[in-house]
Amino acid sequence: MSTDSNHTLRRIAIPHYGQRIMPRFGLARQFYLLTVDHHKAPIGPPVNTRWDPRQEPSVARWLKQMNASGVICDGIHPRFQTALKAEGLWVLSGVWGEISDVIECWIKGQLTAENNSDSLNLATCCRPNRNYCHDRNCTKTSTRRNPT
Repeated sequence: MSTDSNHTLRRIAIPHYGQRIMPRFGLARQFYLLTVDHHKAPIGPPVNTRWDPRQEPSVARWLKQMNASGVICDGIHPRFQTALKAEGLWVLSGVWGEISDVIECWIKGQLTAENNSDSLNLATCCRPNRNYCHDRNCTKTSTRRNPT
């Protein structure tokens, strides 16, 4: 998927149900494929596609055949991570929420491999500017008043 070293295109796979990220990668059959350039600018809208395990039993191999270079997902079992990485795909896990919000955060650089839950043992916060945190592991500040 590259034309030359300065114009590399990447295709990102995002498992989903409806307009949200699928909570468990291992249950996913529907994927959005988003093609971006080296500046993370989208090349067209995300394409909705369906993996059929009867035709290709390995989701990792199928994603590689779909020219995916990486996966943004929520919960993922280590065996799927291993299979994806064996096919040369990167994995950004621990991300959840609306697909449009996740894509926006990834394009803005708020979701990167450096803050991946796999390497930091933390879930990734997609929308830190809202009044609540999407990070399931973060300590939430109580909004209750202290009894006096």
